[in-house]
Amino acid sequence: MYWSYALCAVALLLCLPLYICFKPSRLHLACCFKSAGTLCAFSMALIAAIRLDPRCAVLAAAIFLYAAADYLLEFQFMLGAGFFLAGHICSVAFFLNLVPVSVLHLIAFLVFGGMTAWIFYVWRKPIGKQMPVFIVYGLSLALMGVCAIGCFTSFGIAGILIALGGVFFFISDLILLRRLLFPSAVNLDWAVMITYYASVLLFGMACLRL
Repeated sequence: MYWSYALCAVALLLCLPLYICFKPSRLHLACCFKSAGTLCAFSMALIAAIRLDPRCAVLAAAIFLYAAADYLLEFQFMLGAGFFLAGHICSVAFFLNLVPVSVLHLIAFLVFGGMTAWIFYVWRKPIGKQMPVFIVYGLSLALMGVCAIGCFTSFGIAGILIALGGVFFFISDLILLRRLLFPSAVNLDWAVMITYYASVLLFGMACLRL
């Protein structure tokens, strides 16, 4: 199990700083490091699918789509967002296969859905004509977070890791939205990536504990 912690260290202590470092001058190389960090989480889910629980193959597919989206997002934003959307669909399918819809899901949906609607309303002017696209993606993000939260009371530590991963992913995308719509300092890049990597790495580690 120590190798999983090593992968987390590689993602957070190597891939993340190199992505931030090379982003201003060598974007293609930076994005390779960005995707490599997500592939660390993918490798955990893939190994879990092969050796522990075949169901984890669905989450492995989701994380692989996230890794592809990491690269594409910097060059073709809508295409990258589409890959993230596909990844969320896979994640939702995996989480609902683990835990069916419950009262906890409904409560989480009220919180996540309400927060998303409020943010879109407050930032409606800078979002402008792209609002329909943001609503579709925001709904998929909220559903993914809700279904992750729904795993909290099941599977012990794995369920807790999944729930935390869903929360971190939601926070990461909210920070990313803030960075896209308004002038932002480089600190927001760090915040986006730290919370994002924390999310996918928690998903990967959860697979090893199912």
